Amino acid sequence: MSPLRIARRYATALLKLAQESQEHERIYEELCWLRRIVQSSSELRAFLRNPIIRSEQKRAVIRELLAPHVSPLLVQFLMLLIEKRREALLPDIIAAYEELYYQYTDRLAVLIRSAVPLEEELQARLVAALHERTGKTIVPSFAVDPTLLGGVQLQIGDTVIDGTLRHALERLRRELLERMPVHWLRTHGDVSLPTDHQP
Repeated sequence: MSPLRIARRYATALLKLAQESQEHERIYEELCWLRRIVQSSSELRAFLRNPIIRSEQKRAVIRELLAPHVSPLLVQFLMLLIEKRREALLPDIIAAYEELYYQYTDRLAVLIRSAVPLEEELQARLVAALHERTGKTIVPSFAVDPTLLGGVQLQIGDTVIDGTLRHALERLRRELLERMPVHWLRTHGDVSLPTDHQP
């Protein structure tokens, strides 16, 4: 079984336990906090991935570090991961839990890219429009990509909805190539369109 499938199985089990005790939201928040801790500490990542360190030592360290800050359910889950030697999968398990939690709470994560930073009013309008279109609670994140030229690009999971100027120019270029006679293309070569705002 692939590591991602194993991670999803553990995340599914954790969510089920959290739902039974009405702690699914708290566990999600704690996992987000834990992810930030793991991402910011190369030493902790190396510690979790090191197969030489004994499980007893890992459990003692994790309990000392985390028990004062997270729920008993999450501590118990982390102890189980270490016992099963699956602690290296923790980042994947957190990602899988987040995906399952979003499904359970009817949320939708959307990455919104634009050529320049969007004003707060426009961000709010985009989020409202996406909520109206999908009926879900939108969890947006915003990124700036100057290569997009203009407009916005939405990414939902693996799906990209491209409404940028760069995408429109590329689509126009393909349409022109499809419509031009073969003999013209042989004489003049490919069609180049402007990649900036110059005429």
